Amino acid sequence: MSDLAPPSGSGPEALARAVLRGEDGALAAWFGAEHRATWKLCFGLLADGAEADDAAQDAMLHLHDHLARWDQGRPYRAWRNTVVLNLCRDRMRRAKTRRRAEEHAAGAGSAMHLADPVEEAAQSEAREVLRASLAALSPREREAFVLRDLEGLPTQETAAALGVTESTVRALLTLARRRLRRIIGERVPGLVPGSARPDGGLP
Repeated sequence: MSDLAPPSGSGPEALARAVLRGEDGALAAWFGAEHRATWKLCFGLLADGAEADDAAQDAMLHLHDHLARWDQGRPYRAWRNTVVLNLCRDRMRRAKTRRRAEEHAAGAGSAMHLADPVEEAAQSEAREVLRASLAALSPREREAFVLRDLEGLPTQETAAALGVTESTVRALLTLARRRLRRIIGERVPGLVPGSARPDGGLP
């Protein structure tokens, strides 16, 4: 195989197998395919963009270093999600105090900045609504919501990743969806049906 030959397959699982076989170009292709998905998962679990940046880099290195431990009889995505979930849990335990201090400092310093253009401000507000909404969930609710609703894992795989029963996953999802609906409705009146009355008051 020449240096320019593409690795066999194009999905993350096929690319992971190609990396394990040592195919030319497989590592770069796998990293490119997985980094964005891993970042989205980290952001959903950590509810913090800066933390997600660092966590995704750490997760990609960890996934690569431990790729040989992946049981190829098990779906690759389930293995990857479990690894990232555990790394994010460890990160939250270690960095809870530091993250709160950084968020406080960022909030205190924001008043010193000049106003952004309208479009950038709108995007920033949308990111903040998402971050604050996810942060308001309990860790278990957030994990269930991210894996089941954002990642699209079946309930059975979500339960296996979290180490709980399927009925517990369904209960966590019900709580998470209700809480998110209420929080988003309060922060963006009118986006969620019934979240606000025409006179501006809450129902």
